[in-house]
Amino acid sequence: MRGLGLLAILLFFAAPAWAVRDVVNTTHNLSASGPGPFKSLNVDQVCVFCHTPHNTQPQGPLWNHGLSGQTYIEYGSSTLQAFPGQPTGLSRLCLACHDGTVALGALGNLPPGMVNDLQSTFLAGRANLGTDLADDHPISFAYDTALQVADQELANPASIGLPLENTELQCTTCHDVHEKDIVPFLRRTTANGELCTTCHVRGGATWDWGSSAHATSTATAGGANPWSERKAAWRGNTVAQNACFNCHTPHNAATPARLIKDQEENTCYLCHDGTVAATDIQNESIKIVRHPMEITPNTRHDATSVEDPLTMSFHVECTDCHNPHGAKSGPPMVSFRPNDPSDPNHTTPPLANASILGVSGISATGAVKAEIDFQYELCFKCHGVPGDSACENQRCTTARSLNMTRQDGIYNLRDKVISGSSGLVSYHPIEINNPGNNTEVPSLRTDIPLNRTSSLIYCTDCHNGESSVAAGGTGPDGPHGSNVEAMLAETYPMEPERAYSSAQYALCYQCHDEGLLLDDASGFSHNRHVRSRGFTCINCHDPHGSQSSQHLINFLTSTDSGGQVFQITGDGGFAEPTWQDDGNFKGSCFLNCHGSRHRPKRY
Repeated sequence: MRGLGLLAILLFFAAPAWAVRDVVNTTHNLSASGPGPFKSLNVDQVCVFCHTPHNTQPQGPLWNHGLSGQTYIEYGSSTLQAFPGQPTGLSRLCLACHDGTVALGALGNLPPGMVNDLQSTFLAGRANLGTDLADDHPISFAYDTALQVADQELANPASIGLPLENTELQCTTCHDVHEKDIVPFLRRTTANGELCTTCHVRGGATWDWGSSAHATSTATAGGANPWSERKAAWRGNTVAQNACFNCHTPHNAATPARLIKDQEENTCYLCHDGTVAATDIQNESIKIVRHPMEITPNTRHDATSVEDPLTMSFHVECTDCHNPHGAKSGPPMVSFRPNDPSDPNHTTPPLANASILGVSGISATGAVKAEIDFQYELCFKCHGVPGDSACENQRCTTARSLNMTRQDGIYNLRDKVISGSSGLVSYHPIEINNPGNNTEVPSLRTDIPLNRTSSLIYCTDCHNGESSVAAGGTGPDGPHGSNVEAMLAETYPMEPERAYSSAQYALCYQCHDEGLLLDDASGFSHNRHVRSRGFTCINCHDPHGSQSSQHLINFLTSTDSGGQVFQITGDGGFAEPTWQDDGNFKGSCFLNCHGSRHRPKRY
């Protein structure tokens, strides 16, 4: 073909083998024979838009195209260990067209007799990166052993098998401008994350990218295609095939830092809206009670010191609870299944399952952990920060504010459930070193595998979606959202007074036997209080734990329920409402409760 001739031969022998492919059949062929949307109607030479054999510009190789004089906005991220500067070397040649400021026909030499009809034609669409490169993969930085030592999630540059220019990573490290078969001009396919994982090595003590759901899932799009922004020739059909591109894009990223495709939670919802993933997480985000990810859109999550649970500002995002590079499917975190106690499809509490491995948290002692081992350590990341005595009020979104005040004045949930905490007397057993310790719980159901002195349970036994599988539904497991207040899996009255029905206490009756609990012959007097008078459990019991008394007794001294204020005060010589243990299944109350004086009343 005319126009290739000696120039093509010179380029063939002048460049390494990986640099020459079939440019004629790519969109970089801007001649009249080119297959792309941008091409000349008059020039029939293929190589002239980049190269010329004589009177070349000094940039090389045999460069024939004008360069941009722009100053670029560089990529930046708090997790970046490299130091990108203004584009250098071969990247400048790429930007001569791809920054959109230099015409495709800005040539130094034009073959005689040909009319240059691209002098006013500029790249548009996705190919036009613009001069703001903050939303593009960083270029023109030293990728050397020093960088690899600083960032342990980068491969050794000597082993990547991709070309670096004087140790610098450039556009041409990933792209071969003459490549036809691996679009768009790639040196390696992006299928299954191959190109990305050549340099990026993701893994930790409890997780790795290679076995994660995003690297292995064969799920396909059952509805709207979450990969539709990628050209059909580039994208895969499954989660595993699209791999890194499920969440990231190397160019024109909507969330520039870490090159996220969309606002953080919206990126997750591309698949987790029920179209690819089995369950619809997005629907949980519109329920009455939810983890409010919409409060802090975009770049709130940051895997640096600003994510230190001890100091971070209030926020919650998907990646605060899930590590997208390590999360995978696993059995739900449910201590038991009441309808089938022999069901093996559950984890052993309080171990974290595979869906939350590789995220940070707070240990039972209040120390920061880079990777959690137990579920409660993740919950404590927000609800158990040492020194945060009002975390329930600051960090929880409920359907309404009830302004609850408890007798012990403790609202940090870690202090409520860890027996090592100062003064803690009773608790629901969620922590590995603190199983059940109370022999006076005769109301436990006999058809579930729980006992009084050795059982452990999960936070998610209570806090879960009301439509979750754990609650007998078909929705996603986990505390994403619930239409029951306090993000509960089953109903539980939050008002101090409510007419009794079994359904109102469905949460309690997951573990406790209704008949035994309401049998006043056992000495509890629950039937008199709860069923006959309509006083709810929360008047006397704190479901997380109590630094006041045994049996989770932690009187609700004040609450605003629907505009009506209820108060419980001390009586019988006690300044505060007081419960006194009188022996096995016996106790005395000294308080003024709902208009009734106890000075004391014994049960």
